[in-house]
Amino acid sequence: MMKRRDFVKLSTLSAGFALGKVPVWAQNLPSMPELEDRVLVIIQMFGGNDGLNTVIPAENDLYYSKFRKSLNIPKNKTVRLGNSNAYLHSSLNSGPGNGLSGLFKEGKVAVLQGVGYPNPNLSHFRSTDIWLSGNVPVSDSERLESGWIGSYLSSKGNTGTGEHPDCLNIGSNSSLIFRHNAENFGLSVSDPVQFYESGKDLLTGDSFVDGSSKYASEFNYLLDLSIKSNKYSKVVKDAFDKGKNTQDYSNDGLVSELKLVARLISGGLKTKVYLLNINGFDTHAAQGTTDGKHAALLKSVNDSIAWFMADLKAQNLSKNVVGMTISEFGRRPNENESGGTDHGAAGAMFVFGDEVKGGLYGNNFDFSKLDSNSDFIHQFDYRAVYDEILFKWMGGSDTAIKSVLQKRYSHIQGGILNDYLATGSPLANDVPTNNTVFPNPTTDGFITLNLNLPQPDNITLFQTTLSGQRLSVFQNIPLPTGTHSLPVQLKNGRGNYILEVFGGKTRHTYKVIWL
Repeated sequence: MMKRRDFVKLSTLSAGFALGKVPVWAQNLPSMPELEDRVLVIIQMFGGNDGLNTVIPAENDLYYSKFRKSLNIPKNKTVRLGNSNAYLHSSLNSGPGNGLSGLFKEGKVAVLQGVGYPNPNLSHFRSTDIWLSGNVPVSDSERLESGWIGSYLSSKGNTGTGEHPDCLNIGSNSSLIFRHNAENFGLSVSDPVQFYESGKDLLTGDSFVDGSSKYASEFNYLLDLSIKSNKYSKVVKDAFDKGKNTQDYSNDGLVSELKLVARLISGGLKTKVYLLNINGFDTHAAQGTTDGKHAALLKSVNDSIAWFMADLKAQNLSKNVVGMTISEFGRRPNENESGGTDHGAAGAMFVFGDEVKGGLYGNNFDFSKLDSNSDFIHQFDYRAVYDEILFKWMGGSDTAIKSVLQKRYSHIQGGILNDYLATGSPLANDVPTNNTVFPNPTTDGFITLNLNLPQPDNITLFQTTLSGQRLSVFQNIPLPTGTHSLPVQLKNGRGNYILEVFGGKTRHTYKVIWL
């Protein structure tokens, strides 16, 4: 391995400074949202969404002839996902741009089949806590007191005292997802004006109580909420007043809530994570097919996302937002005698946004491979999605992600978000020696460029700003066959850059962030 001082000396002799036009490869790369501008929106479908009637195996006769004889979605009422054998419920084809179906065609939604976790718990509240915490307990007696978002923010040293609230729950209830032990990084807001009026007089002059008693914990928790509400009520209202909506949203509950989120983002609120809830997915009876209870719920989710994304796109903000749906479990393969479905294991999940690698992930629900409870077996662990969100979208380090999820999870089929978003550490046990840049982001401008050369080559490295300024880092460095870790000092100060490695037989491009 070449030492840093030897490489710097060698590269200095051959390096030059060049300004040029933006190369073709740089012009074709999309701009990447800054880390501080990225927003995560989570839609919680409480009750256990029926994944089988959401993403439908309409070419499998068993679906119609055995498992859903009356509670099926006719194939001619579904929307085919590309050239696959999977189809969407017709309710997911409405709203601006034909909703989730349209976003799929644009490559902006990932449809995940068979998402769950090992040994699923079919209690609504316990399984909800499992999804919100990001942890599957080893026993039913284990308490889950921290959520995956709250734990992540805590691992980064957030104190919940910044200029803007870290997280917002659009509604009246607090959520485990934003908590880390006694810390709470979330506030509940349903009406910014009312929130402002009620927040003005919340401070009572009380002091936090010492001790570890349940009373002290609860008192301090409520006092902390009071202080934060007082502090952030004006910030939220100011963003609401400055923001706007460009679309004529419907008056549906969830649609109205995402309308509020779009307006707050438009108004400059720097909240990182929003949580929204829609209830009613516990469809044990009278579930319906192309219409009825379940169809209406799916339409609400679909239309809210459709209006929301259209609004953000019109304001040039859509690149800053990634959204996802979660539900505590799916439904059983077979319908019941009440025209509904009972609690099941694996379900369906959507991840949407401009930075999503859209497509269909996983195989159709498999009726031939059921577990001992005659239920679907999950294909993907929900924590693999969380890992990728934390790693690529939120800039999580290997240490931070493992502190939240207990370990790292391999990303589904290589990843559902664009690879150039990655700003954290590689997966645990990955050795960054095969054509990678590390660390990314860098805080001091020093990176290591790892190259694996199948034959000797002369290597040149250019660093280009997103505005087109091209800098020569080094030129024509002779390297032998094998793996090389090359120390590099970036130029031009903090920002987003594209690196291009040239050689006679070598060409690689990377996106790198200097924070």
